[in-house]
Amino acid sequence: MSSSSHRHCRYDPATAGWASLPRDILLDVFVKLGPREVMLGAEFACLAWRRTALEEPSLWRRIGMESPSHCWPWRCVNRDIEAVMMSAAVDRAAGQCEAFKGSCDEESLIPLVERAPSLKSLDIELHSIYWGYDGRSGEVLVEALKKLTLLEDLHVYFHYAIDWEQINMLQSVCQACPRLKKLVMMYASGIVLQRNEDEYNKEPIDGEIPVMGDLHTLELYDCDLSCKGLNAILDSCPALQNLHIDGYFNKQEMVKELKMKCARVKNLTLPGRVKPGPKVDVYYGNYWDGYDSVDEDNDL
Repeated sequence: MSSSSHRHCRYDPATAGWASLPRDILLDVFVKLGPREVMLGAEFACLAWRRTALEEPSLWRRIGMESPSHCWPWRCVNRDIEAVMMSAAVDRAAGQCEAFKGSCDEESLIPLVERAPSLKSLDIELHSIYWGYDGRSGEVLVEALKKLTLLEDLHVYFHYAIDWEQINMLQSVCQACPRLKKLVMMYASGIVLQRNEDEYNKEPIDGEIPVMGDLHTLELYDCDLSCKGLNAILDSCPALQNLHIDGYFNKQEMVKELKMKCARVKNLTLPGRVKPGPKVDVYYGNYWDGYDSVDEDNDL
């Protein structure tokens, strides 16, 4: 080994004191630092710390890298590097990982859950390798969730538009995870899709869902909610205490019975915006214009 290589691998003698820390104290320090800080620096303080980071699965039960927007510039890493780090963290957990937060796509999601079968909490930003509206991505998510029999808390932020004619995502997720206690689904917004909010179809919530006896919190964002869908949620989730839905909903269509069901939910937030109607072209002699048919009806 060359002298330069030897110097590169040698640890500073000043760290010798750190190496003598009792193992239980060191583990407590690492847990407080979190996976990101351990992997970006702490584990390189000395050989003893490095060995502990690599050989103690309990350190990696909760894996959740910070979003780069919340990090100091000199602590940020690009998405590809962070994905490698998180994959390594899952491997270090040796099947004991119980909570995971991060980004993934269809190619990495299935391998992730197969290496972390004990997950109780999963919080992911799901990206698609396909273009346009996609049904396959939704199917991959459902396939992955079926492998997580202990899952109780699920957050999914979709970074692509789902082909809802091929898959009812809320229904499919509930079927795959009947024991969920908390479910948050953020469908792709117009900003993410680089479109005007009113120029694409939000995820429709208008069908039946399986009985979710343990679900106490449900949050759905960027949805097109119908009274039928709301009624199905309330009937299928008897333990529901917190319901937050964002998007479109016509409250004027609610009947008395549905309002009474809503009153049983402790914390309830429903969309206050009605879905825009189709644009109607009007000719003014020298030019064509368009206006929203719903807006015209509301003025009558």
